[in-house]
Amino acid sequence: MMQLRARRISGAVSTDDILPARYKHASTNPDELAKHVFEYFVPPGFAPFAPGDCIIADSVFGIGSSREQAVSALMAAGVGALIGPAFGRIFYRNCWNLALPAIEADLNDCREGDLVQIDLAAGQIVCPGATVAFSPPPPLLLDVYRAGGLLRHVAAKKLSRQSLQSQGEGS
Repeated sequence: MMQLRARRISGAVSTDDILPARYKHASTNPDELAKHVFEYFVPPGFAPFAPGDCIIADSVFGIGSSREQAVSALMAAGVGALIGPAFGRIFYRNCWNLALPAIEADLNDCREGDLVQIDLAAGQIVCPGATVAFSPPPPLLLDVYRAGGLLRHVAAKKLSRQSLQSQGEGS
């Protein structure tokens, strides 16, 4: 179970809103890219993200160009999960491939700063005044998340197969 702090974002959000295009090739360092997350999108006075934050969107999130850097920059900024009614398809897969849960659910009763508890396997979100069910991710996406992302998941599978093969050769 994850416990994160709610950060509300209003309106449709594109990957260009998350990370302006001019930074796409400026750096490959996610920590550097994190400095530019929502640079032109959030209202004045919006506090920077911190480790343990959860973005709660009220509209479609991650639409537009398929920019993996947008996901890695959010993660480096401290975002631990995304909750919203809909996600851009490629953005959604990029999230899970990098081990950032993107959960399709309406969480209108949760306010800025509320503690959000997420149980991915059970498909449940709890925040003050609301418990919301969502369709849990398929087993493969949960495995990818638990492994720390798609590349680590594939590497672990490959090591597992190699180990089984070497055990079979030793018999």
